[in-house]
Amino acid sequence: MIQDAKILVIGAGNAGRPAAQLLNYVGNEIRLLDQKRYSELPQKAKNQLKNLESSGITLELGEDPDESIKWAEAVFISPNIPEGAEVRDLICQEQKNRDLNEISTGDIGRILNSLVMMPIVGVAGTDGKTTTTNMIYHSLKQFYKPLLFSSLQNSLVIEGLIRLIVSENKTDFDVAVLELPHGTIRMTEGLEIAVGVVTNLTPDHMEEFDSYLDYIQRNLSIKDLLQENGILVVNGDDPILSQADLDNYETIYYGLNQPKTIEYNDEVYTNTGETKLQVVADKITDKGMFGSEFRVKVFNIPTLICENCNKLNCDCGDFKSKYTDYQTTKVKISLPSIFNIENSLATLATILVWGYDLETARDCVESFTNLKGRFEKIGTINNVDVYMDAAHNPDSIEMLLSSLKVDGRLIITLDNPDTLTIRNKFRIGEILGKYADILMVSAKNETTKIVDTKAAEEVLSGAKLQKQHMTLDVEDAMEQAIKIAVEGDLIVHMGPGVVNEYKNVKNDILKALSLK
Repeated sequence: MIQDAKILVIGAGNAGRPAAQLLNYVGNEIRLLDQKRYSELPQKAKNQLKNLESSGITLELGEDPDESIKWAEAVFISPNIPEGAEVRDLICQEQKNRDLNEISTGDIGRILNSLVMMPIVGVAGTDGKTTTTNMIYHSLKQFYKPLLFSSLQNSLVIEGLIRLIVSENKTDFDVAVLELPHGTIRMTEGLEIAVGVVTNLTPDHMEEFDSYLDYIQRNLSIKDLLQENGILVVNGDDPILSQADLDNYETIYYGLNQPKTIEYNDEVYTNTGETKLQVVADKITDKGMFGSEFRVKVFNIPTLICENCNKLNCDCGDFKSKYTDYQTTKVKISLPSIFNIENSLATLATILVWGYDLETARDCVESFTNLKGRFEKIGTINNVDVYMDAAHNPDSIEMLLSSLKVDGRLIITLDNPDTLTIRNKFRIGEILGKYADILMVSAKNETTKIVDTKAAEEVLSGAKLQKQHMTLDVEDAMEQAIKIAVEGDLIVHMGPGVVNEYKNVKNDILKALSLK
């Protein structure tokens, strides 16, 4: 434990703030430094920094770092600070003259791990993280008092955990379920998890990485968080996960026995089909937007239960994993698309790992009926149903649209596919063009609030539909869709705005429907 030290934390972002708060909580004097002035920071960051300041942390925003570097006995540098940043050079120069210890993300994780006294499930991957995280949380809630951090709740995992620890109003949670996107997972080094789930690994956010391999390795670093006797649950149909080197880890593969292919930068990644799936769905009946029915077969898989003492938290000193017997049952889910069958399999596997039988796990999954922003019904107007969904990259869009069965025309409205991430808008347009009868594309980037007509034009150039239009915002796109919709048609709004600006996008749709 790091205590009674003068520590300089560099970076007031999503990594620096929680590090400063935790180091302050365990008994250190903290200065939090950032090159940006307070006025230049987002409002959410300002609110959180006020709380840190009230706890005794000194804020140095937009100030010369020299004096604080000389003051510090140790330093934590946020991983978001570029390697060539001037402040890193100044610290290196100071380290040549004296001992100036550098605190790592692993150190933060280990401190956090010593204070979080409950088993943890972590969910990583590209698509399906949020749904799977919330489905696992819903299932464990039937037996425990679980803690949930996911993007659906706009929860920053590490900051949320630390805020909970330092709070005077602690609640006695007995298990945690954490969504671990690629950015967050960098700050979890040192934290130990009981179960690590990886949904799939298709290319996304690639501008943040040197290569697809780097993206893969970042997400697969969840395996390094496994506690002793921890278990991985991974999608065996995914061409990357099926061939990843996981031999040194207790791993459960789930899937539909439908090997996939990924194309990226002229490279083709294929699933050899040789992965032995241990949690399998077959005999699938696709009911379109009303979900699906399928059979699940579970072969002998490891659990967190000790065979010797028959306890989840083994205390016999001789842990040996208890394995399940072969089990099979029929499952009916109300969420559409193959993706949600995969998400259900990941959840079933996790509940089985916890020691419950397949019938119990099935009941948990079947009772999970909706999730905001995931094929969420917003309303009906003139006998036309209107839904919205968070799908925003090529794979997730195709998975959703390929599962829909529509009596009339499929009318899609789309918010700008870019966020702070630049996506392949032409490819997104090509996929939308395969399924949509009419397409309305908003030029507004809901994350940055910038209207980018070139982005919308790129989507439309890929779609090449006879009936397609560009609008300036979601409300206008939805109004145009409603004007031309007739009974039997289906309107679906899609895009990253459903994730990043859920309330704003939903309100725009409701305004267009005159429901708000």
